[in-house]
Amino acid sequence: MGQLIPFRALRYSSTRIQSLADVVTQPYDKITPDMRNRYLARHPFNIVRVIKNPDYQDARSNLKRWIDAGVLERDQVPAFYPYEQVFEFEGNRERRLGFISLVSLRDSSLAIKGHENILKEPLEDRLKLIRETESYEGLIFTLYSDPELGVDRILGQQTSACPPLASVDDEYGVSHRLWAITDPAVQQAINQSLANLSIYIADGHHRFQTSVLFCRECEEKGWRPAAAESFDKRLIALFNMRAPGLRILPTHRGIRNLSGFDPRGFLSTVAQFFDTTAVDSWTALKQALAAGSRHIGLILGDPPQFVVLRPNQAALTATEFLPGVESPARELNVNLLHEGILKPYLGIGPGELASQKYVDYFRDPDELLAGIRASRYQLGFILNPTTLDQVREVSEKGEKMPQKSTDFYPKLLTGLVIMKMEIDKSGAVVR
Repeated sequence: MGQLIPFRALRYSSTRIQSLADVVTQPYDKITPDMRNRYLARHPFNIVRVIKNPDYQDARSNLKRWIDAGVLERDQVPAFYPYEQVFEFEGNRERRLGFISLVSLRDSSLAIKGHENILKEPLEDRLKLIRETESYEGLIFTLYSDPELGVDRILGQQTSACPPLASVDDEYGVSHRLWAITDPAVQQAINQSLANLSIYIADGHHRFQTSVLFCRECEEKGWRPAAAESFDKRLIALFNMRAPGLRILPTHRGIRNLSGFDPRGFLSTVAQFFDTTAVDSWTALKQALAAGSRHIGLILGDPPQFVVLRPNQAALTATEFLPGVESPARELNVNLLHEGILKPYLGIGPGELASQKYVDYFRDPDELLAGIRASRYQLGFILNPTTLDQVREVSEKGEKMPQKSTDFYPKLLTGLVIMKMEIDKSGAVVR
């Protein structure tokens, strides 16, 4: 890992904003139209007016106006920002502690490894926004693997020594707290602890790739960084995958708009590489999934039929099963579904996924079941979660997972810290 870079964050003024809950949001790609409307109604300075604004120039104007009015203020001293989340998960109270920094987009020694394929439309949307605002409001959620917990100890010492800069509870009951580490010696100790480790993208593949593209555009124009906070850096949050509090939820799939779909014929053809076992209830289906990481739940029709799919003996040896998918990616539930079922048996490949016409995604399996019962979906697939080790192994191998392979919980708030770029455009290339 190359050097991580402390920076001067742009943050909401505590004198101008009474409650951070009024102005911060979930990540842009988790904001539904209803959520956006609620955020808009909460406060005229809610960050949704920047990150989820169909008028990119208006987003830029909002950000500039808030800075000029002192609603957003830049910290005076470069810092790493410890970031804590406390939340309930499966009946237990859990805590996750990481930190926010900048990372150089030019540093060849900094190997940032992704695991998900990227779609064109959200990438273009984020690029258009960054061109206007020249800022980063959302965090890229990244992981590193340190069983020695060196940085975790430093962060624990620093956060226990002083009160947080900011504290807010989100709409899901997750508590978020933010501190600042401004001591250069402590910053250097953090960098030294992470010196030989790789960074893995957990959430934010589109945002990271957008940043790389924008950096190249700026360089081609002859622009130069005018401060540490500029186009050649990216705002990221880092968490140790060996520490407590990292949770991955599965993302389930609802399938629609299939022409001439025949449920009985589908079950017959998918049996080429999958054992199909009918179960008598929704509860039994979920229990069967928990019994095997490679099991996939299938819901068909209304009244719904519940079927457990499991790769059979033929799948273990047939070269035509999951062609081009290497181990460890072959073990993933999402690849079994996308490459082993959706593509060969339903005709839903990368192009069809990109069209967003055939597949909807669900965190809550009960919501998907309700959609099938209401005939909004012809069938649904219930998945087991991807594990942290699988994310690391797939990233190390340079393999890719389908979109929505991982849903890290809880999400990182947008608007807690912002990086506003300072750019010297005096040497711009005239074309």
